[in-house]
This record gives sequence, structure tokens and C-alpha cells, in this order.
Amino acid sequence: MFISYTDASIKNKKAYLGFVVIFEDSSVIRRRIVVDESNNNIAEYLAICELISFLEYYNLKKGLIVFDSDSVKHQMKKNRKKIFNNILINIEDSIRELQLRTQVIPRKLNVAHKLSYQEKFRPSAIISEINRSYYDKVPNYPEYYMQLSVLSEYRQIYNKRLASFHVAQMSLNKKIWLADLVEDLNDIKIFAIHDRRIKVVKDTVVKIWKVNYVQISNHWRVIRRRKKLKKLIEK
Repeated sequence: MFISYTDASIKNKKAYLGFVVIFEDSSVIRRRIVVDESNNNIAEYLAICELISFLEYYNLKKGLIVFDSDSVKHQMKKNRKKIFNNILINIEDSIRELQLRTQVIPRKLNVAHKLSYQEKFRPSAIISEINRSYYDKVPNYPEYYMQLSVLSEYRQIYNKRLASFHVAQMSLNKKIWLADLVEDLNDIKIFAIHDRRIKVVKDTVVKIWKVNYVQISNHWRVIRRRKKLKKLIEK
């Protein structure tokens, strides 16, 4: 799946909409759009609309949209026909057809924040060169979502104190593929990779933690899988 961010800023009664999309092969698309709008909540929503229009145009499906506006999330849930009483919305079907999920994160984690606020050129990948089949050769490669609280755990446990939300989510999916499934109870799964444990509930990573031991057999299986993964991707 891809992971995308949206944000908006208001300056001189103009709204600067920004979105960033990170794909499976680490390609990045960035867009900044200027519209006549002075309401910040509406601008935040319009940024999401612009992203969805982009995804529809290029038929880019299966991904996550993250943004930092609780108000927009609330309005989207509250009223499917109108938002903020004056903007008609019709993206519910698009979200479903494109197999998208939305998630709210703090502003400081929103990669699109700087893009919408700063008038600075930021390069993008060439769309035709993006490899959405990057992991297709890897059998059963996971595409789990990540609960926000897991980011802090990931930063601490893996000593990646500046890791962004998408980096952590993508990294954990890779680690899950490398790991051993040590517990599988209904919708709850626990994976072991060296001295770390990753807990998944349904389709979402909800917790990671360390244990005080490493099983030698697990250690060598992880190493073999890492070599196998590299070969599969390079084919």
C-alpha cells in the first residue's frame, strides 16, 4: 500500500494545499496547489479532495491518507453529504472504490505540513516510473496499518528517534515478513523477530516491545529470510 499525507495553510486569503504520497518502492510524489479559500478547515478538506482526484486520475488504489485535522475527520463522519455546511462532498464512494483508509495524526508528524507552508521547490518522482509491484514477487508480504501509539514505541525500541510515521509502518511490515508467527488467536497475532515482539490486531499493528532473550533458531531464520527477500526484490 502507499501512504499519503495532506495539509493546508492560509495566507492572504489564499489556501495552499499540499499532499505527499510515498509508494512501495519509496518513490515520492509531492503536489502544492493554490486556491481561493480563507477557511482553514475547508482548506484541509480540499487538500484531501485534491489528493483523491489525483489518485483517481492515475488509478492509484490501496493506500492510507493521514492528516492532522480532527475537525475534518469529525465532519466526514457526521455528514456524508455536506461538510462545514457549504461544501458538498462526494468522496465516500471514491474512498471505498480506491480502497483507502483515513487516519488522524499530530501536526508535527504530518509530512505535508512543510510542503503546504513553505514556498520551496520539492522534487517528485516520475509517475510512470513508480513501481507499485515492488513487493509482488514476495509471497504473503504484509500490508498492515499502524496505530499511532506504535510510532513512539518504534522510535524507542529501534533507536530511530526521528523516524516518520510512514517509515515506521513500512519498516514494521518488512519486519513482520521476516519474523516468526508465535501466537495466532482469532484476530490477534504476535510476531517474534530477534528480541522484539510485534502485536497485530486484525489489520493493524497495535504494539511492539522487547523481551530479554533471543532464540537462536529465530535469529537464523530471520537472517535467511532477509537474504531471500533481497533476492526476490532484485529479480
